[in-house]
Amino acid sequence: MRTHCRACGGSDLRSVLDFGPLPLAGGFLSNQAAISAEKLYPLQIHSCTACGLIQILNPVDPEILFQDYSFSSSTIKPLVDHFASYAEWLIERLHPQRVVEFGCNDGVLLAPLQKAGIRSIGVDISGNITDLARAKGLDVVTGYFDPDVARSIRNRVGPVDVVTGSNAFAHNDNPECILEAAKIALSDTGHLCLEFMYAGDLLEQLQWDTLYHEHLTFYSLSNLRILLKRHGFYIVDAERLPMHGGSLRVCASLAPKPLERGAEAILRYEEEKKLAEFATWQWFARQSLRRIGIVRDVFQALRSGHSIWGYGAAGKATMWVNACKMDYLGGVVDASPMRAGKFMPGTHTPIVFPESFKNAAPDYVFVTAWNYADLIRSKESWFEGTWSVPLPDLRFF
Repeated sequence: MRTHCRACGGSDLRSVLDFGPLPLAGGFLSNQAAISAEKLYPLQIHSCTACGLIQILNPVDPEILFQDYSFSSSTIKPLVDHFASYAEWLIERLHPQRVVEFGCNDGVLLAPLQKAGIRSIGVDISGNITDLARAKGLDVVTGYFDPDVARSIRNRVGPVDVVTGSNAFAHNDNPECILEAAKIALSDTGHLCLEFMYAGDLLEQLQWDTLYHEHLTFYSLSNLRILLKRHGFYIVDAERLPMHGGSLRVCASLAPKPLERGAEAILRYEEEKKLAEFATWQWFARQSLRRIGIVRDVFQALRSGHSIWGYGAAGKATMWVNACKMDYLGGVVDASPMRAGKFMPGTHTPIVFPESFKNAAPDYVFVTAWNYADLIRSKESWFEGTWSVPLPDLRFF
């Protein structure tokens, strides 16, 4: 259990939400033996009263979370498109010759960088995922991006121009370890680029369903700036992105530089929204619990005389079906072969391919992967029943 804030080091950390014991969001169960052995872990969310950082203080062992990982980025077209665009952004903005990506997953960013002729090295803790990247001919290391790995990469390819991590930095209990590794790998004129789910979108859209064990930290630009400066990095620019329902891309350097307008505008926005104030996150907690209660009660009423399925076996799905006690769903649809054929954490609902959904044709579909709702509905245009999304408000289509 941490006693100090990951960003500013402050010790006044107060509970915002306590979900009690929950299964791991990505802990999809392969058989009856796995169901019988399933474990629940406490999930309590805290806010730092000094800098406003939203964080989980009692992390689950990453060896449990990530060794058999069930999320392959290249199976999701919007993410493939995002990383193709990000590769172009890196090339046009920073002109790198060598790039290191930590949390590289199956190489969804490494592939377009390599195709552009850039020497690209990936690092990821998940052995089953790095196997997928190697099968594509990509240069990947299985393990943590720590000082030893950074040193070995620098010895092999020389200092690099960019160290980047997308939706990975905030998963770490000790971000200072990644920052130390980045300083070792980078050249003196290199840049650290981070993409992560943004506290501003968490607040605006009441995205409580992203607050699961894997997501240890929700940074704002202001508290990330504090963390980076403590470890010798200086923010250069930042921009908001639609990825994962709302993310932030931050570019930082080892030498102080003037803040660009994008970063200045985001810092002003955060001050206006009072992201650093504890009262803001108390409001967020009240509103989130209200949303959960509405969804739970409406679908409990609808289940009488109607068939209801879920769509999208993502981490968000685990949060919704467990918080709303949706053990009555007929199935949860997912096109990924890493999840279809397994069972949902907690409720043990079967996860099935879209073909099974077409055969069942339920009355209602609860789109648990609500940030991809438009894509899902377009792919399943045959469906004549009723779609529903829980956020930003409960809606039916």
